[in-house]
Amino acid sequence: MTWICLFATLLVLAGCGDDEEPQQRPAQVVKLVEASAQSVYPGRRFVGRVDARSTVNYAFQVGGRINAFPAVQGAIIPEGELIAQLDQTDYVLQLRAAEAEFEQARRNLERQRTLRVQGAASQAALDAAQAEAERAETQRDNARQELDYTTLTAPFDALIARRLVENYTTVPPNTEIVRIQDISELRIRFNVPQALMQHLENGRDFTAEAQIATLPGQRIPLEYREHVTEPDEVAQTYEVEYAPVNDDLVALPGTTATVYITPTRQIESPLIALPASALDSDETGAFRVWVFDPDDGVVHPQTVSVGEMVDDRAMITAGLEQGARVVATGAHLLRDGMRVKPLDAAL
Repeated sequence: MTWICLFATLLVLAGCGDDEEPQQRPAQVVKLVEASAQSVYPGRRFVGRVDARSTVNYAFQVGGRINAFPAVQGAIIPEGELIAQLDQTDYVLQLRAAEAEFEQARRNLERQRTLRVQGAASQAALDAAQAEAERAETQRDNARQELDYTTLTAPFDALIARRLVENYTTVPPNTEIVRIQDISELRIRFNVPQALMQHLENGRDFTAEAQIATLPGQRIPLEYREHVTEPDEVAQTYEVEYAPVNDDLVALPGTTATVYITPTRQIESPLIALPASALDSDETGAFRVWVFDPDDGVVHPQTVSVGEMVDDRAMITAGLEQGARVVATGAHLLRDGMRVKPLDAAL
C-alpha cells in the first residue's frame, strides 16, 4: 500500500511540472553602433615605390657567342650606343654568300630578258629567272637582317639594371641578356581603393605628393599618368602611376616612397563606415554584420560588401542601409534571432 501511494505522488508531481513554462534565457547585452555615411574622403597615405618609365629585358633575336658586352650595371648608355654584340663571323659569311647568289640571279634575269626580246628564250624561262632573282633577293635581305640582329644598341637612354648573362656566353635566339630601364621620367606606383580611383584619375579633387628617403623632409608634387584598369583580385585595389610635376626626383628605381593624397575640396562619400570589429563572416567566408531589430529585441545577420579599411573602420559598399543599428563587438557569439539588450539600456 505504501508503494502505491508513493507512485501516485510522483505522478502528481510530474503533472504539475508539465504545466510550468521553461525559464527563458536572459538577453545578451551588446554594444550597438549606428551605420553612418562617411561624410568626406579623408586625406590618405600610401606606400609606393619609385619605378622607371619602362623596364625591358633585352635579347638577341639570333643566337651566337657574345664577344662585346660593354654594359655596366648601374651605368646609363645613351640612345643608339652599343649594349652587346655577338661574334659576327658566321653572319658576315652568310651575307656574302647571299649577295653573290643574288648577283648571279640578277645577271641571269637580265640575260633572259635580252634573249626574250630577241626571241631566243621562252616566257617560261624568263618567269623562272624572275622568280629565282626574287628568291635570292629575299635571302640576301634576310642575311642582312640577321647580321643587324647580332648587335644590340640602346633604344633610349638606358639604365643598365642587371646583366643577365656574362660576356663570351653562347646564347640561343631570344635569350634575355640584360635588363634596361627608361628613366627619362621616373614614376611612382602605388595601389588605391576602388572608391578613390575615380577622383585620382581626373586629378581635380585631390593633390598628390611623395616623400622619399633620398630627399628627407621634402614633399614632391605629383601628377597623374596612368592606371591599371583591372583591380587586384584579392585586395580589389588599382595600381596607379604618378610622376613628378617637375623633373626633380632623384632616386633609383625600387626606392620606397610615401605618397600623400589630400582632398582639395569636401567630397561626399556614398560609403557607410563601421568599426572593423563589427564584421563577421558566414560559413562561406562572406562578410556579414548583425543588425538589431528594436521591435522584437533580436538580431539578424546581414551580408555586406566591404571595400577598403580606413584605420580601424571598414567601408561598406553594399548590403546595409544608413541608420541601421549594428552590433559593434562580439559578433561571433551571436546567432540568428537571438535576444539581445543594448548596452545603454542595460545600464
